Amino acid sequence: MGREREVYAPLAAGDPERLGPYRIVGRLGGGGMGQVFLASPPDGRAVAVKVVRAELAEDAAFRRRFVREVEAARRVSGPFTAAVVDADPDGTPPWLATEYVPGLSLKAAIDMHGPLPDGTVRALGAALAEALEGVHAAGVVHRDLKPSNVLLAADGPRLIDFGIALASEGTRLTVTGAMVGTPGFMSPEQLRGGAVGPASDVFALGAVLAYAATGAGPFGGGSAHALNYRVVHGAPDLTGVPPGLADVVARCLDKDPDRRPTVPGLVEELGRASRAWPPGGAGWLPEPLTTEITRTVPAAPPAPTAVLTAPYPDPPPARPPRRLLTRGRALAGLAAVTVLVTIATTLVLLGGEPDGGRGGRADRAAEPSPPVLRHLWSYGGDTAWPPQVKDGTVYFGDGDGVLHAVDARTGEVRWKRDRAWGGGNSLFVSGNRLYVSGYADSSRSSDSSRVYALDAGTGRRLWEFHAGTLLLGEALSGRNMYLYHRTSDAKKTSVYALDTGTGKKAWTHEAGIVWEMTAHGNVVYYVASTYDEPGPQLHALNAATGERLWKAPFSDDLHSRPESLNVIGDVMYAIGKDGTVSARDPRNGAPLWNTPTGLHDFSDSKFPVVADGVVYVSGNAESQGDGGQAIAFDAKTGAVMWRRRLPQVSSSPTVSSGTVYVGTQTGELHLVNAADGASLGEVRLADDHDPNAAVSGGVVYFGAGDGHLRAAALTR
Repeated sequence: MGREREVYAPLAAGDPERLGPYRIVGRLGGGGMGQVFLASPPDGRAVAVKVVRAELAEDAAFRRRFVREVEAARRVSGPFTAAVVDADPDGTPPWLATEYVPGLSLKAAIDMHGPLPDGTVRALGAALAEALEGVHAAGVVHRDLKPSNVLLAADGPRLIDFGIALASEGTRLTVTGAMVGTPGFMSPEQLRGGAVGPASDVFALGAVLAYAATGAGPFGGGSAHALNYRVVHGAPDLTGVPPGLADVVARCLDKDPDRRPTVPGLVEELGRASRAWPPGGAGWLPEPLTTEITRTVPAAPPAPTAVLTAPYPDPPPARPPRRLLTRGRALAGLAAVTVLVTIATTLVLLGGEPDGGRGGRADRAAEPSPPVLRHLWSYGGDTAWPPQVKDGTVYFGDGDGVLHAVDARTGEVRWKRDRAWGGGNSLFVSGNRLYVSGYADSSRSSDSSRVYALDAGTGRRLWEFHAGTLLLGEALSGRNMYLYHRTSDAKKTSVYALDTGTGKKAWTHEAGIVWEMTAHGNVVYYVASTYDEPGPQLHALNAATGERLWKAPFSDDLHSRPESLNVIGDVMYAIGKDGTVSARDPRNGAPLWNTPTGLHDFSDSKFPVVADGVVYVSGNAESQGDGGQAIAFDAKTGAVMWRRRLPQVSSSPTVSSGTVYVGTQTGELHLVNAADGASLGEVRLADDHDPNAAVSGGVVYFGAGDGHLRAAALTR
């Protein structure tokens, strides 16, 4: 089979045709700082050119930092960094060009095939340590080392995006309280607002290596607020990290930067990565990843001929989405200043749907009355997760491991139970029972995973199940609760059923690396990856016996694993890690439609909502500076009906009486008209932090950051 040529987004109206000596031939992607273009220089070797956003270019402080950081970045050298080859920081607009590295991001590789083998992780660690040595020698601190900033190329990895984060600090990107960095990979001192130096990059390196070895960050998942809390106060979970590497990773993740190993020490300890590969780097990656990487674009790409619509120029009338790529590889070689993005993400919004914040039906002559909060009650307890509201009771777990049940009308306590929450992953109510999954205590030790069933009326513990190793997810349908967790080496997953009456195991099913699971009726569905298959596969099991009913490719085109998987009504909906929302037939897994969103971060907003024939989704751009969006899709066709730009979102949508409610990380609750995406205003619940809000019956329940759960009626 011949080598496949990838498709690029064409230039949009207003895009430059040339910058300096470089002919711009297509769009690669975008981020918080600007747009990234594929370019052809006179010598024919492809480069990636990042053009700074206009509003940043007008910021004098940013200009000064950008000049300094570009000069420092140009001094960085080494075999495992993508070099800056040219720049014009004083230009209009400012830009810089880096070598184009055909490869796959570490994040995309894990999404496709799961954790990397032991030898590959060790080689990766050695290479990244050497890359950081070169970055620090140039006087640069990376500040945002994460899986999407590590490219896996055939001849070894490359560290990208160095020397840029500092230039962005203190500009309009951060004046609203946003922090440069990525939750789960930022060091404790960075989260506390302390001094950030080379030791912060060492912490991030430890987190990246744990992710490469296990497929999950060492501090788990969940909301950014909860994740950051665990980074500062909790112990990392290193289950599945190879024994010889676990000690190094643990020392990198020390809370005290002075106790972490130095980068030169890590280079010496891990060994120079250039000795780990034969010439050309053959054989350092598993064969399926090598195969993916070899199917990249040519070194000198031609100008694209397809006509596609860019995300936000004035759009033509909406039309149903179509598939964008012949195979949709989640694969692109980007350069040192850009986050790797999938090709599908760069080609979003083919139909040019009206932006709820920019024209169309959303612009109304008469502005609606602004919403008003009427305080009802407060209760002494801080919410670690959004509360659950069921049958007149509010249930929530706090950061001290206590579960609370509060009267939704009066705020009076119904019951409290200590040591039933710990480092909880989830809490949900079904019938007269409350189910909690997570950890026996806040230490998140590898053998403390638990599942509890409590009487929802009294808090009495009905049963407890000891999951043992890392518990990752659960679903509930019929008489069983279905869970999955990783084995001790993090290379396989067990899916099993618990009888909800007794907590006893009914059956076990061994799988590959399971990413998401759901249950509906008499079927359990999960998506898993193995190195023997080209991409994630959707599996269906008999809920009574655990026997496989069928298997189908999860994503023929995008090779993306899911962020969430749900069956609502008679349709299965998924949100992919690449930002694609899709619908499938739950009877056989056949795809019905898939629509890219351009979003990449659904860590706080995994679950879609379906109401009156419309699917509602909220999510964030990969860069915090680009904020979030709420999007409405036609449930039958997947066509985007409207989208509303928001600050960074911190919740999935809630839809009630024609209004969509979405919480933000800056402490607001936004109200959006469900019919057309028009803003109905917002109310402030907290100051610059996630309020963990839940809306039910016209009342919002939230944490204001003062250690209290509050209830307030929403009126207009």
